[in-house]
Amino acid sequence: MPETATLLIRAAPEALLALTPILREGVGVSLRPGLSLRQTMIQDLGFCPECVEERVQTVFLDGSPVDDIDADSARDGCTLALAGALPGVAGIAMRRGSPVGVFREGITHGEDAGRGDAGGLLAVTLKLFNTVALECLAHVLEQGADIGAGRLAELLAAAPEALAEAAFSLDSQDMDRAGLVAALRGISGQVRVLAAA
Repeated sequence: MPETATLLIRAAPEALLALTPILREGVGVSLRPGLSLRQTMIQDLGFCPECVEERVQTVFLDGSPVDDIDADSARDGCTLALAGALPGVAGIAMRRGSPVGVFREGITHGEDAGRGDAGGLLAVTLKLFNTVALECLAHVLEQGADIGAGRLAELLAAAPEALAEAAFSLDSQDMDRAGLVAALRGISGQVRVLAAA
């Protein structure tokens, strides 16, 4: 199996917001086992503690809302979705610690046995929405995320202004934006994306 190519993007954090659509669809991240979701967000995803406490209001693990980010944890192969407050009654009901959370008891995610996982890193799909995407996307990319090379090429080709001022290095080879799009189209799998200012 060929090694995953590594793409380094040097850009201002606000320029990286062009990648928000891909983060909504989901990217691959590597997380350490045995951490609570709060620890994962702070230690592995690079969120500041205040952001986790105040901004990350909605947490879904494999499609189920999570109330206690200190008791629950990710497991290998899971999907972790993070968002700020969602609108409407449904948004209030899905918010962690919601006063009406009792009405969704049947779908609420319970403590995960994955906390005791031993061994290597967990492969997790991460999705970011609304204010969490805007405020935390750059932190995630500083840690690194696996993105479909073809999907990234498609986004860059469709939006010429996206990352127009960024500098790119694919597997330590500097290239311009047009060269990057062409190179990404030639990669069948994923590319490991890292961002730096």
